[in-house]
Amino acid sequence: MIIGGWRGPGWRVIDADPRLTGQVRDWVRSAMSGHDCPADPDDAALAVSELFANALMHGPVGGRVLIAYCLWRQGARIVVCDGGGFSTPHLVPDGGMADGGRGLHVVNSIAARWGTFRLPAARVVWSDFGQPLRAADSDAWAWLRLVLSVHSLSGPGLPVAAAMPGTMAALGPR
Repeated sequence: MIIGGWRGPGWRVIDADPRLTGQVRDWVRSAMSGHDCPADPDDAALAVSELFANALMHGPVGGRVLIAYCLWRQGARIVVCDGGGFSTPHLVPDGGMADGGRGLHVVNSIAARWGTFRLPAARVVWSDFGQPLRAADSDAWAWLRLVLSVHSLSGPGLPVAAAMPGTMAALGPR
């Protein structure tokens, strides 16, 4: 779909299964390459694999993960949502070579910007490549709310917490 210079969003909701990492990476790389996006498809593929790995590690057991992209003339946005979990993604000081903590440092080093927020029953992590998206949150995220109203990502028994994009509050269970 192309609207006002945007291409997408394109999305897939898949099982939280580490065996699907290669498919996720290839799908994003192919989408960006196929639309002449100015952002580097390999950077986006690396970022989505790191964010997908984080969703697997920190999301609910038995949940699903939404992988998405939006493309515009000057850049791209990659979005990964899991079923909420209890933690808020953040850069780990001195992530170094230890297991855990490197993924967001990788994303931080290759993305123009990245962020995270919560919606009911979903934790969202996104990263922009090329020229960052300049749009009101209500416009930029309207598609996501619609998709999540149809697709459940949560594992069994997890609470719902929500915060709007742009807030830094870490929310725990209700």
